[in-house]
Amino acid sequence: MKVTLIINPRSGHHRAPEAVGLAVEQCSRLDIDLTVHTIHGPGHGTELAREAVRNGADRVLCAGGDGTLNAVACGLLGSDVPLGIVPEGSGNGYSRSLGLPQEPAEAIRMALTGEVRRMDVGYLNDRPFLGTAGIGFDARVAHQFDRSAKRGFGRYFQIIVKEVFGAAPMRVKLQAAGQELEEEVLMVVFANTREFGNGARIAPAARPDDGLADLKVVRKPGTLGLFRAFLDLYTGNADRSSYIRTLITDRATVWQEGTLAHLDGEPVEIGHDVEFRLEPKKLRVVAGASVA
Repeated sequence: MKVTLIINPRSGHHRAPEAVGLAVEQCSRLDIDLTVHTIHGPGHGTELAREAVRNGADRVLCAGGDGTLNAVACGLLGSDVPLGIVPEGSGNGYSRSLGLPQEPAEAIRMALTGEVRRMDVGYLNDRPFLGTAGIGFDARVAHQFDRSAKRGFGRYFQIIVKEVFGAAPMRVKLQAAGQELEEEVLMVVFANTREFGNGARIAPAARPDDGLADLKVVRKPGTLGLFRAFLDLYTGNADRSSYIRTLITDRATVWQEGTLAHLDGEPVEIGHDVEFRLEPKKLRVVAGASVA
């Protein structure tokens, strides 16, 4: 079997290069032909994945965070080459939602030998995402985090706390699941998987392989309500929150007052008009025994 490992040395706490030695060791033991490439900038992960497909790779492994997974997956879309995941990011929401190991050696073993399943892929204005995308508050946080010199969950949480108290609601107009609404919201989250990362489960019932997404329309709580909202996120009770409205759908049209979005945590300028769609079984991914 021919395997290509693509690593992002900037992901998370900059530990992705450690995966190389572990992968070399396991591939040697399993008699797997391994090629290793390093991402050097935006878009490079997509180019490397496409190159791996052209060169006949049987499996492409990605060592990085959710944004790196997004880039590598974009290079695999349209092919039959599966994606193996070695979570090395700040949040690793996609790998956690797929029930994958978070410890590097076990993650590599799973990525090399685990079961391949077909997963849905979401799109905002034709730009793919694997786990979650959003407009409003979480998009602004993603843009702030991208400009931060520090990485990791601690820095991400600092930005959330700093921004949330002063965050102004944003007007949106939304059509989805046979409903129309116009209101002031904190954010709209398009959830193909259950969590943002680090156990923050915005859509506890979402599954990445059922052909549907959870659209979470989130109103801003008051100061006391914010603490309850955080508790709900980290205890799997977001679906019970009075501040969150859920629409189950595979497509939606949204107008937003702002222009920002994020795709798997990566900030983008998406514009005021946003078209969402979900394409079922679009990407082959090595998944855990229990996908949630």
